[in-house]
Amino acid sequence: MKKYIFYISIICVLFAAGCKEEDIVLSKPGEPIAPVTNLDYTISGSDAILTWDLPSTLPDDIIEPVSVFIRISVDGQSAGTLVVDDAPESFVYSPYDASKKYKFTVKVQGKVDTTDPYRSDLRLSPGTTVAF
Repeated sequence: MKKYIFYISIICVLFAAGCKEEDIVLSKPGEPIAPVTNLDYTISGSDAILTWDLPSTLPDDIIEPVSVFIRISVDGQSAGTLVVDDAPESFVYSPYDASKKYKFTVKVQGKVDTTDPYRSDLRLSPGTTVAF
């Protein structure tokens, strides 16, 4: 009986430890990118239009133009992620359904020039989230 309790305890600990979502931004080398500001949304018919301001200054090693990484959740479920290139300051999500709850997390994504194969060439800002 003790054996079963031990194994069940180990499985519970593994499940609990696996639920943490670590933020990889903190482990990236180099100067961090500032997050987007003034994230807002408007609804126009079947479209949800997101707008934001990009950081006014970027670290020196970031290759411009930057991209924007967007994580989309609908009714608490992940609806995917996408990357919009060329320093956008808006995004149109369609089709919008007023009966559902939406959450968008927007991050600035910049590339850096690195020759080290063990170092990522991408750097992300902390996310800014809007929910409606």
